Amino acid sequence: MNSQNLQNMGGEENYKRRTAEGVPQRTRKRNKRNKRTNRKKSRKIIVDSRCWGKNKPLEQLWNDLSSFLSVVVIYKGSIPYEIVNMQSNAGSIRSQLIAFDADPRVVAILSAHPMSQPGIKNVYETILYPKAKDKTVDYVITNYNHFFKRAPGSPTTKLMVPH
Repeated sequence: MNSQNLQNMGGEENYKRRTAEGVPQRTRKRNKRNKRTNRKKSRKIIVDSRCWGKNKPLEQLWNDLSSFLSVVVIYKGSIPYEIVNMQSNAGSIRSQLIAFDADPRVVAILSAHPMSQPGIKNVYETILYPKAKDKTVDYVITNYNHFFKRAPGSPTTKLMVPH
């Protein structure tokens, strides 16, 4: 290159620095507002009070579970499940749940755990009945994975609540 072109570019040392280092990289990070984030869609809760009276056996099971009078214990092997009546005080209920959790034959404990569901009576209207409709209690219990999930923050690992 001739010297006149080098002076137009800002001198010889500028020319050498630009060619040796190349094009400077972008040092600023992109604006965080431009990043897209994935958001979960919230489940719309529709309370259908007309569901009461349409499936009496399922309602009876739900009333026992929601008042914590009983739990459904699901076993592996020849006995598929058993509905167990719980004792009335909280300490004995916890000890019974821990005993079921320690039993290796028990696969899951179905319950309406009061600490994980704030509006326990509305769960039948919003979650359980819309999925079960006219299914039998035996169908709901044997296909519990479709209707129940593991309870977050529960005292046992096998406790499941409706989802």
